[in-house]
Amino acid sequence: MAAPSNLDKWIQKNLFDVVPTAIAVINLEFDLVYANKAFEEMFGPWQEKKCYSVYKNRDSVCVDCKGAKAFKDGMSCVNEEVGYDKNGKLTQYIKHTVPVADEHGNIQFLIEMSTDVTETERMRKERQLLFDQVPCNILLIDRDFHIVRTNKSVRKIFGDIEGKYCYETLKGLDHQCSECTARQSFSDGKMHTGLHVWKSNTGEEIYSQVTTVPLDEGDGKFGLVMEMAVDITQTVKLEDEKLEAERLAAVGQTVAGLAHGVKNLITGLEGGMYMLNSGMKKSNVERIQKGMEMLGRNIGRVSTFVREFLSFSKGRKIKAKLGDPAKIAAEVVDLYAEKAKELGIEIINEKGNDIPPAHMDSEGIHECLTNLVGNAIDACRMSDDTKSCHVWVRTLEKDGTIIYEVIDDGCGMDYEVKQKVFTNFFTTKGLGGTGLGLLMTKKIVQEHGGRIDLESEPGKGTTFRILLPRKRLPKP
Repeated sequence: MAAPSNLDKWIQKNLFDVVPTAIAVINLEFDLVYANKAFEEMFGPWQEKKCYSVYKNRDSVCVDCKGAKAFKDGMSCVNEEVGYDKNGKLTQYIKHTVPVADEHGNIQFLIEMSTDVTETERMRKERQLLFDQVPCNILLIDRDFHIVRTNKSVRKIFGDIEGKYCYETLKGLDHQCSECTARQSFSDGKMHTGLHVWKSNTGEEIYSQVTTVPLDEGDGKFGLVMEMAVDITQTVKLEDEKLEAERLAAVGQTVAGLAHGVKNLITGLEGGMYMLNSGMKKSNVERIQKGMEMLGRNIGRVSTFVREFLSFSKGRKIKAKLGDPAKIAAEVVDLYAEKAKELGIEIINEKGNDIPPAHMDSEGIHECLTNLVGNAIDACRMSDDTKSCHVWVRTLEKDGTIIYEVIDDGCGMDYEVKQKVFTNFFTTKGLGGTGLGLLMTKKIVQEHGGRIDLESEPGKGTTFRILLPRKRLPKP
């Protein structure tokens, strides 16, 4: 059935302008003969101008002009470009070029569709910076145990090993390791830790404390495992057994802290990327904006994490600034919103009253709430009825005390577990837990002059309550 004529007219008149992609038409002389609103918003005025002038502020045709090639061979092409936006700022964009032929087959015009990827590229580079600057060896391994990616530390010790089997390259074996922590993570989707002996490209034995973390692809499935390893060779060789035990404990705490911090950062980055990608697929500007905001917040924490992790064993130094207590809680809820939704768990942010700004270490309090909300979601997952579980995050102030509450109606804890939750390396998650999250949370709360309380009952749920008296908050 033919389309109504009024629909044809509407498409001819309005379609280009409602498409959220920058579209332009150029002729054989490289004149811009038409452009839509999205193009003008991205590159600025275009009337009576040449394409190279608008895209790249040039006064002559580009040396490697893809348009000239398309006019000549009549082939569509896709390429990455670097130019300038309407404000004169450097911008990166992906351009699809499609030749338009007349009834005789002659190409008189090109349609060029450009998508701005400046922010995406910036985030990719910053994630690469985090990957390379984390102070330990990091590898990404696929399900066939191929090394997909390595950081600078690994490349310095082993050279270029990407694409090779991990057991061959790291251990000189022709078969999979019997104690492979990566295989354990692929098997159950949890974090695992183990001691391994690697061989460098010079034949030197390297004792490594290895932690593997599965990387979620966004749909509950994962095809990669991130393997983080700290070199403890010198510690293993110590003759004094007492000193050796103390140092091994410190290394274990360092690895656990690193795994915990990186896992939280990855959760935030993956949540933002999910929002961004789904928004772009659906042309949902609001969803794209929300994803960008989530990514921006968590990328900002990357540099902070890398700097402060190095001083972890010496104790975290509080950096108090005036901030909004309720905003921290809202950011943590946003961070876990997609994960909770996928698991069928409802996460609710509640703000009790108007809370004036307070001097606190926002990154530290964010880490506390991240640990508590992550634990609450895990408690719901271990509940008999996951589909009806909830997590509430409440922020209020009462009698000069700022109060955060993280409440769940998950599996709860018995008396024995409640007595141990704040002790070093205690975890109810088996090999999937680090046993460090609540210990770190308690430490940060105490550094703020506050305390953390716990109420829990098996089968009914758990409440963690952070109380921060204003008069005891750290000075800026």
